[in-house]
Amino acid sequence: MTKKQIDSRVIAEFCAKEAEEKKAADIVSIKVSELTTIADYFVLCTAQSEPQMRALSNWIQKSIFEELSVKPVKVNGEPASKWILIDFGAVIIHIMTPEMRDRYQLEKLWGDAPKLEDLQKLEKLSN
Repeated sequence: MTKKQIDSRVIAEFCAKEAEEKKAADIVSIKVSELTTIADYFVLCTAQSEPQMRALSNWIQKSIFEELSVKPVKVNGEPASKWILIDFGAVIIHIMTPEMRDRYQLEKLWGDAPKLEDLQKLEKLSN
């Protein structure tokens, strides 16, 4: 029996929803698949403290495994580093402090990538 492949957009949407549930701020999902081969989507979110970063990371990993049976390929960083990256292969979650988010400005770096919410709006208009 082969393992069922889950669409990367489903994973990105699920992770963004779970981040919102744990009160992450400034959640942005961007589709980077047409700009890079490293992932299809980035989900960026801000945590206000180290405990919240830890809680977000643990919650997302636990929830996605329970609901979709997906485990991360790798988790890098820790709350003390002010940036945790959860790599699900086609989807990469960035949990950052406000300072790191401001310093690296990933939304601007990947500014040519459309936001998932904009793609969803376009799909609704075309239906």
